[in-house]
Amino acid sequence: MKPVSGSNNTEPIARWLAEADQELEARWAWLLAHLENLVGRTPTGIEQVLFLIGIQERGRGFEPGMSREQKQEVIMEGARHAFAAIGLYRRVANDPTAWEPAFSPWPELSRDDQEKLLRIAILEYFKPLLS
Repeated sequence: MKPVSGSNNTEPIARWLAEADQELEARWAWLLAHLENLVGRTPTGIEQVLFLIGIQERGRGFEPGMSREQKQEVIMEGARHAFAAIGLYRRVANDPTAWEPAFSPWPELSRDDQEKLLRIAILEYFKPLLS
């Protein structure tokens, strides 16, 4: 992925991270319960939810026998789609399979902030599907 030239505005990330943790936890619990109803079991972590997004976006359904590397790529695809839902990633115009960050450079984030940002992005991704 290539950085977007001339842009270094990381304000959108700071705005997303300002969401109250209590509200985020309530929304996350609601999403996990809803996903349990849809797929028959509760995802145990962010990677499983990103895997579901990646499978959905690929449009081919789950493919038994996927290698670990293939599963990791599906998770990364899910992450790109989730980040696109909050405006942090976008598809490269001339290549529908390529992505680029919406701005560069990204700020250094703590592990907790990274997880929070992923949860927020996932919730925003599912918002139109679950409303």
